[in-house]
Amino acid sequence: MGVILLATDVKELLKRLEDGVSAIQSSDEWRRLLKAQAKLHGYSLGNVLLVLSQFPNATKIAGYHSWLALDRHVKKGEHGIQILVPIFPRKGPSDQTRSTADSVEPAETKTAKREPVFFKVGYVWDWTQTEGKGLPEHPARDLTGNSEEARLLLGRLVLAAEHEGLRVVYRDPSELRGAKGYYQRTTQTIVLAKSLAADQTAKTLCHELAHHWCGHGMPGAKRDRAIEEAEAEGTAFVVCEHFGIDTSDYTFGYVADWSGEEGPKIVKRVGATIQKAAQTIINRVELKQMKENEIQQVRSPEPVAAIGRGR
Repeated sequence: MGVILLATDVKELLKRLEDGVSAIQSSDEWRRLLKAQAKLHGYSLGNVLLVLSQFPNATKIAGYHSWLALDRHVKKGEHGIQILVPIFPRKGPSDQTRSTADSVEPAETKTAKREPVFFKVGYVWDWTQTEGKGLPEHPARDLTGNSEEARLLLGRLVLAAEHEGLRVVYRDPSELRGAKGYYQRTTQTIVLAKSLAADQTAKTLCHELAHHWCGHGMPGAKRDRAIEEAEAEGTAFVVCEHFGIDTSDYTFGYVADWSGEEGPKIVKRVGATIQKAAQTIINRVELKQMKENEIQQVRSPEPVAAIGRGR
């Protein structure tokens, strides 16, 4: 029988999660990040392809005035990256035609039903072509530890997943477009990025298993990604903490990023779901651990130390 996760344990951990998310969202760095995200808005697929054909290593691009708004300026001698700027017809006196790369790009999505009158050439610059105030760091910091606890947990999580009928595969990070992993319910597959540290990989697998046991991605179900991600990451936080792995450096920022200003409230709302999913995963892991211990005891009279908290 698995170790029972007491409600008091989960309550304490959820309070840590709530406080951690709140601290991030009240910081000046968080406000700077939101400002930067607003300025470094997304570009159309066509323009992304144009940018990469001229500047293959581009990562963060924006127009001249957007960089100035972030207290950065284009370095002398840097050549702009050409993009196509759609010019839309005016609706009325208050609807002025946009004509710069800084202001027109959002119109590509906001005015999807309106056809542009024509296109003109605009210019953007990658952040490496600028200098000035540093860009704010994302609040979710990758876990770099390779603890024995994480390696043991990872192996048992894989076995638990396989027992559930899930397939765990590893792929090159470039194929995941920045994600650490994902869960695909239709194929019952969990994909993890290769070459991550053991602590990060174990946490990510916990996260994806939580998506499975929380019922996320069910056909026809109404989705709320902020809720789903808070449930999955909160579950991973509780499970990893139970087995002696601190994921707060990553988890607090991750939940804050997905949930925005509602983060602490969302953590409170999903507490019961987190406890249930965490209990399920912990029980599966403990069952695998018990079987390992039984095998070891048959092979050797020496007792085998268990990971996780003693009860």
